[in-house]
Amino acid sequence: MQVKLETFTRDDAQAIRATGFSFVRLGIWTNALHDAAYRERIHAAFDAALSASLPVVATLRTTQPLATGTYGAAREEALALAGRALADAVFDVEREFATQLVAIELWNEPDLGKYWPTGDVLPTFAPYMRAACAALRAQPRRVPLYGFGFASAPLSGTLPDALLTSVLDGNPGCVDAVSYHAYGMTPAAIREAARDIEQRHRLPAVITEWGVPSAGLLRDSSNQAHRMSDFAAARNDLHTPLVSIYEWKDTRSGDNARERSYGLVDASGRPKPALDAWRDALRVR
Repeated sequence: MQVKLETFTRDDAQAIRATGFSFVRLGIWTNALHDAAYRERIHAAFDAALSASLPVVATLRTTQPLATGTYGAAREEALALAGRALADAVFDVEREFATQLVAIELWNEPDLGKYWPTGDVLPTFAPYMRAACAALRAQPRRVPLYGFGFASAPLSGTLPDALLTSVLDGNPGCVDAVSYHAYGMTPAAIREAARDIEQRHRLPAVITEWGVPSAGLLRDSSNQAHRMSDFAAARNDLHTPLVSIYEWKDTRSGDNARERSYGLVDASGRPKPALDAWRDALRVR
């Protein structure tokens, strides 16, 4: 279950556990790790998860451009330096929270410009992430790595697959699973994506975001609950060993009603019908 670092509480954690979910996913901005107040929020979120015996998938990315005002060899070196900084952040988070972590996910939706502020992703993603992977291989790791939180499945011929291949080719062992987001995908499409990724990359596929809004075009709370119920019924036949639902609580800061309404509870914590759909599916009352 996806939670927001800024709003996740112990009460949320207890409710998520009581619903029947087995872990939470939260995002960490690596460029803010030096800030004491931000680190306190990270510790508070991990403490909240621990209070309900919920392990964590932590997704790491920076919100700042990785190489600005540089070209050619200078840009390559700036990207490599940034990649090594990502590896340092992984080790930092792992040292503090290894016993609570299911996995660390490298990045979130790099195939969308909103989450890749460095410019053209095709020539910049590979040198950055290959440098991160090289640094990560240089030291023992205790926690699995997922990569790279693509906005859609990295199927052959797609931008996510081009990015994935550019990192993995000649760079085996970089990640332990391929992670992507499966909004709008049917169970059959998810099964096929898992088979395709395993066949071509020899890695399992995991879904770190899937969800349905309760507002927006042709959406309402009953539609959200129905879609959630159907997905939950198919969850054991997805050939996908880990799925994270987006998200626990509605987000007040979303750009539009649709983006603000993915929660199983509203922004104040009141349950929506989708919560009962999951309670029924997970046989928890």
